[in-house]
Amino acid sequence: MTQASATDALFDMLSSVAPALVDLTRKHVVDELWNRPGLAPRERALVTVAVLVARNATLAYPHYFNKALDSGVSADALSEVLTHLGPYASLANAFAAIGAARDVLHQRGLQVDLQAAAAPQLLALDDVVPPTLQEAVFGIDEMAASSPALAHFTGSVLQRMIWCRPGLAARERVLVTLAALAALGQTERFPGYLALATHHGLRSEQLGEAMAHVAFYGGWGLAQKAAAALRPAP
Repeated sequence: MTQASATDALFDMLSSVAPALVDLTRKHVVDELWNRPGLAPRERALVTVAVLVARNATLAYPHYFNKALDSGVSADALSEVLTHLGPYASLANAFAAIGAARDVLHQRGLQVDLQAAAAPQLLALDDVVPPTLQEAVFGIDEMAASSPALAHFTGSVLQRMIWCRPGLAARERVLVTLAALAALGQTERFPGYLALATHHGLRSEQLGEAMAHVAFYGGWGLAQKAAAALRPAP
């Protein structure tokens, strides 16, 4: 089944029970949201994948993994996003997403560069997260007294593994992370990542566009909470 026919089948199913959702989806999501100028299609796809994985929205994976690939996300970049989301959205959610991604890539005749994914040449942490922002982003000192184990794994997994991988630009990693945190309702972790987003050139308008995707794919309440967390302190 092609991507277009799969979409038509979905809309046929929706029309039999909730036809208003078909009109809403076509008009406001397919035609409007994905075509707004504030984010590139690739960035919108990355944000959407992050939200879906954070919410474990498994039924949506085939369509949106295909849409991500059609929007300029390579097989290697999709693999990297799912790897990045492992610590943020949980390994269980990432594992489920990887299974669906494998099927989509197989159907399209695409392959991940497994050697590069398994053993990349890691970047220097300071080049990705400036030293002045590392505590705000990772909070290792903050958690060391209450959970030395968590502080240890934050340093070894998030700092020295996930964020130093070269498969995604740092700007994209920040965008994916903020989308996942928003979809999980974890906006208390926003401040450090917002500072990092600014450092890597993401503008407030672009982050606001990302929150619109959180609304449709994660839920309106979560998006409103995240949007409030984007506002600068008075």
